[in-house]
Amino acid sequence: MKKLIVILYIFLWAFQLYAQQDVHTRVHPRNTAYDQQGYADSIGGIVGQFAISVIFDVNKYDIRTTPQLREAIESIGNHRRALVQIWVKGSASPEGPSEWNQKLGQYRAKALVDYLSRETGLDYCMFRMYNLGEDWGSLEKILENRSDFPNRKRIQTIISEEQDNDARKRKIQELDGGKTWRRLIEELFPPLRNARLALVSAYPKILPIVSEIRLETAPIVLSDSHDLLPPNLVPAPINNAEGSKWRIAIKNNLLSDMLLVANLGVEINPWTHWSLDIPVWYSPYDISSTRNIRLLAVQPEIRWWPEEAMAGHFVGLHTHVAGFNIALNDYARYQDPNHALWGLGLSYGYAMSLCKSGHWGLEFTIGAGFAQYRYDAYHNESNGQKFKSGSDCYWGITRAGVTLSYKWTFSRKNRKK
Repeated sequence: MKKLIVILYIFLWAFQLYAQQDVHTRVHPRNTAYDQQGYADSIGGIVGQFAISVIFDVNKYDIRTTPQLREAIESIGNHRRALVQIWVKGSASPEGPSEWNQKLGQYRAKALVDYLSRETGLDYCMFRMYNLGEDWGSLEKILENRSDFPNRKRIQTIISEEQDNDARKRKIQELDGGKTWRRLIEELFPPLRNARLALVSAYPKILPIVSEIRLETAPIVLSDSHDLLPPNLVPAPINNAEGSKWRIAIKNNLLSDMLLVANLGVEINPWTHWSLDIPVWYSPYDISSTRNIRLLAVQPEIRWWPEEAMAGHFVGLHTHVAGFNIALNDYARYQDPNHALWGLGLSYGYAMSLCKSGHWGLEFTIGAGFAQYRYDAYHNESNGQKFKSGSDCYWGITRAGVTLSYKWTFSRKNRKK
């Protein structure tokens, strides 16, 4: 047993010596001291100076494909065999509610991870995701290089002495009647609305460590305590403030098809977390001489999506209007007396993508509510006579679907806030 322990110890010592001699990589773990060249010995490190920071518009976390991101995808492919991990961090600027900003940092990091996983085919276990929330550390670093910024010293003192984020904001907002706060929003906050990534890989010393992507513009300065790379290694951000994406989908409810009721719907998302779904049903024909489901109906629904419109879980509020002429048994045929059925309901559903491109999707939904209607009842026979009229209010399932969809994604301009 002692011999086995000695052999294992020698093996581990030899492996460590080999790593120190043959592997030389860039790393930036927290609280790690750097030598003058910014190098450290480790099996994990940054591939060259490769890093990308995606800058978002206010309250946005949509990823827009850019040449830099396409080059990032290509670089990941080139280094896939040596790739150890991909670090992704998301952050928000301090304006707005702190609780929302904490979520926004998470949403931005996840949006970048989802994009990279979808485009590269990498499993989620290859990503290490961090949520920085409100990035006060980077703001401090930016202020160190802005000696001309008004009330700089007072802002730095507030940040260092006040630990509560909401209290920090209130004190800074009180400076100059809010003028300093407005300048922060306009000049210093935009680069804090970001998600950034770095490739972690191992390279032998004999291979040159070079920048994978050369960017012409100057790098932004990020916080030593929070950023993935030293400030001198962080390249220029990708500006995502010019626009975000919106989607439109054409849809068909397969459950209605099974009932031989033709239907077609359209859904659009005018806002990030909201969409409007408008399905239409039209069935002008008889199933048989005594069976028919004739109707013309529309059921618009406004939906709220907790993460991103047309993806994942949602809740909806719908209304319905329908004209009908229905015979489902030998007893009677029911027809609206020129007074359409109407009602309201709440629904829950889940939407998923069926392909990598995101065009084809499948949606499951169920909803309940009420429907107020009037009817005339006729004997279910040729030229059957009307024998009853009435009205009723139905409570129960008002919406159900297994819906196939095809989506298009477009870019749109965002107003600068």
